[in-house]
Amino acid sequence: MKKYVLYFLSISTLFFFVNSDAAEQKQWTVLVYMAAANDLSTRALADLQDMMKVGSNSSMNIIVYLTIQQEGQPKQTKKLYIEQGSIQQIGPVLKRDSGDIATLAEALQWACLDYPSDHIIVDLWNHGDGPLNRNVLPSKGVCYDYDTGHYLTDRDCLNAFLWIKDNVRCGKNFDIVICDACLLASLEMAYTFSAVADYFIASQEVMPKGGLQYNYLLSSLAKQNNDTLSFVNGVVSAYEKAYSGLSHYTLSATDLNALFPLVDNVNCIAHILSSQLKGKNASAIKNIIKKCVSNNTCLSFDKGIYIDLYQFYKNLLRFSADTKLTRTVSQQFKQLLTVGVGLFSKLVMANVASKNYKQAGGLSIYFSKYKIDPSYYGLYWTEKNPNWLNFLEAYVG
Repeated sequence: MKKYVLYFLSISTLFFFVNSDAAEQKQWTVLVYMAAANDLSTRALADLQDMMKVGSNSSMNIIVYLTIQQEGQPKQTKKLYIEQGSIQQIGPVLKRDSGDIATLAEALQWACLDYPSDHIIVDLWNHGDGPLNRNVLPSKGVCYDYDTGHYLTDRDCLNAFLWIKDNVRCGKNFDIVICDACLLASLEMAYTFSAVADYFIASQEVMPKGGLQYNYLLSSLAKQNNDTLSFVNGVVSAYEKAYSGLSHYTLSATDLNALFPLVDNVNCIAHILSSQLKGKNASAIKNIIKKCVSNNTCLSFDKGIYIDLYQFYKNLLRFSADTKLTRTVSQQFKQLLTVGVGLFSKLVMANVASKNYKQAGGLSIYFSKYKIDPSYYGLYWTEKNPNWLNFLEAYVG
C-alpha cells in the first residue's frame, strides 16, 4: 500500500493518507466522534496524542471521526486510524457539520462497515448541556459545531444510532456509548440510549478540563479482551484516579438492559405525586417536595436544573410520613420508593464522585422549580414517559 506523508494540524506526529478496504474483524472497535469545531480544538489534539500512546492492536481498532477548526484555519473533517506512535488518515479531507445527524450516522456507518468487530464502543466527544436542548451558549445538546451553530439533540443521537443498528448491525445493540461531555448522566439520556446500547457512561456534573483519560481507558480495554463489564468499571475507576484531588466531579456507568424497572418506578412515583398535587393535600405535598429538592438535602447540577434522582427518592422516603396520604396510597408510595432506591444498585454498575458529591446516585433527572423549559416537551423521554412532565406541570402550576 502506498503511503503519503502529511503533517496534520499542529501535531508533530506524521499522518498517513490511506485508502483501504474494510479491515479484518477484531474483538473491539472504539470510535471517538470528536466534535472539535469549537473551543475544544486544543484539547482534541492532546487527546489524540494520548490515544497514540496505546494505539490499535491485533484485537482492537481505535478510530476517530474528527471535525476540527482552529483559529484562523478552515474547518476540516478527517477519518483517523490511531496506531501506537502515529496516526493514519483514511480517505480525503472532508468538511462536515458535527452537529448534523447525517454526520454522526456517517461516522457510525464507517466504523461498523470498515472496522467490523465483535464489540463496539462509541464515544461522543464534545461539550454537553444535559438532556435539554436549550438556546444557551456556549453549548447546547451535545457535539456543538461553532461554524454552523448546530448540535445533536437526544433524538438526533437516537435516530442516527437506531438507523445504523437496524440497517447495518442487523438489529444488534452497540456495546457501550460514552459521553465525554458534561451533564449527560441523566435518566432521560440513559432511556434514549437504552434503545440502541447495552451500557452508558457519562457524568452528572460538568467534566474537568481533561475529560476522559484515553491512555488508561484504551490500555484497560486492550487487557480486558471481551470482558465488557470489566472495561466499563475500568473507565470509571480511571476517572476517579485522574481527578481524586478535585472537589467537583462524577462519572457513572449504567446497565441499560436493567433500566426499565426504574423507568416504570419513576412513572408510578410521578403519577402519585401529580395526583396528590391536584388534590386536597396539594399544599402539604408541595412543601415536602420543596424539602426533597432543596440544596440542603438534594444534590443538584447545572445551577439546580438537574437533581440527583437517587437522593430525591431517599428524601421522599424520609419525609413520606408527612405526606398526609391515605393509608393505602401511603403504603404503596413507600413500597415504590423503597424498591426504587434498591434498583440503583442493580443498574448503576460503577459510580464515582468527588467529596462534594459523595451521595450522588449516578443518574440525574430534570426538575423545574418555577418554569418548565420548553425543550423538555420535545424530548424522546418525555414523549414515551409523560408522567414526569405531568408531575412537573402540577408542581409549578
